[in-house]
Amino acid sequence: MAYQSESLIAQARETREASGVSQRALSERAGLTQSHISQIESGKMEPGLSSFIDMTRALDLEVMLVPKKLAPAVSGLVKAQSTPDMHIHTGQPNDKRFGRAERLVKKMKRVYGSSADLDRLEETIRFLRRVRLSDQEMQLIRELIARLEHHKVSAQAAPFIRDIAQNLERLRNSLAHAAPSEPRPAYSLDDEDADA
Repeated sequence: MAYQSESLIAQARETREASGVSQRALSERAGLTQSHISQIESGKMEPGLSSFIDMTRALDLEVMLVPKKLAPAVSGLVKAQSTPDMHIHTGQPNDKRFGRAERLVKKMKRVYGSSADLDRLEETIRFLRRVRLSDQEMQLIRELIARLEHHKVSAQAAPFIRDIAQNLERLRNSLAHAAPSEPRPAYSLDDEDADA
């Protein structure tokens, strides 16, 4: 690769491979052709910005502009928050369920058109895919995905989709807003600030 974006493309490819996501699966998620992704990753083509953003978002990454002098601090924060299981469901049996659910929602959007409920459902599935889930939470998700598959061909699917989206959102919200294991102080004073 002789492009300016070489290191970014390499990082995206490494994330895809570490996640166990094939180029084909990434192409379905990102809305790009597998050939396009292959050419980008092999260095035969430099991606356009929108294609690169689509690729990275499909890998649950976000492209951001950071002031150069803050880049080391941002890198430190990312490393501090990273865990070995960052891609918890990827390459595991649950990943297939989430992948199937994502494909199903996309298919329903093509057949019925986009709706707020389908958009919320897609976003929630993407979030839950990245989170460590208990067996009980995963069981709930399995049941909801099975209901979604059952009602996918029904013209009267809208109320079922809304109910499934609401249930998944409740689960997402309970995970996202769970109380931390130990309380954190709202603020603290350094020894130097004792006079303040």
